[in-house]
Amino acid sequence: MLRPLVDIVMTVILLLSMSYELIGPVIAGILPFGFDGYEYGSLIHEILGTSLVILFLVHLWLNRWWFRTLFTGRWNLTRTILTLVNLLLIADVILLTVSGLAMSQILDLQETDGLIAWSRTAHVCASYWGYVIMCFHIGLNWHIFSAMMFRKLKPGRIIPHVAALVFMIWGGYAFVRRNLWEYMTMRTEFVFFDFEEPFMWFIADYVAVMVLFACLGHYTVLLLRRNKL
Repeated sequence: MLRPLVDIVMTVILLLSMSYELIGPVIAGILPFGFDGYEYGSLIHEILGTSLVILFLVHLWLNRWWFRTLFTGRWNLTRTILTLVNLLLIADVILLTVSGLAMSQILDLQETDGLIAWSRTAHVCASYWGYVIMCFHIGLNWHIFSAMMFRKLKPGRIIPHVAALVFMIWGGYAFVRRNLWEYMTMRTEFVFFDFEEPFMWFIADYVAVMVLFACLGHYTVLLLRRNKL
């Protein structure tokens, strides 16, 4: 029970973390006391990011069996891809943590212009690569839950696939419209946010992007296993 709960909370925090300073005004509107959401948006983002890293460490601990079996058993293409994605995700979280600590308002480390410029660019790049890789990772490991869902939805088994296709098209459009590839290729060290945009529309777009890469991961592993690769 703890494992799926941790994963669900991680997913929610991941989505909120991608909103960066947009989350500040939203929280300010919920709290009953006066709070400048624009001023503390970065601090909230830092708290969310720290929580995400802690939960990621918990996730690794709950799945520590994976490390014990890393150098045992038979290797095929499916296992190779799963392992590569896992290792890339771990490396990305390390880069996110290091770059985030360098810019931390809480730690307030000795800053230099060069350190800040590197940290900001690396953090933005790692954030979006991490988002894509984590979503792909979710899809690669979704087969157990999807099998249960499809059994329950047996009379209309095509429905989840149609819904997935719709969200993948939406996610692809959102990925291009929001210029996520520019952040992933380090073309800019600043992320553009439209503070006039409804927060839920922003979240909806990022959920669609999440579904896009999760579905790519899910259908990739289904294809590999169907062909016994």
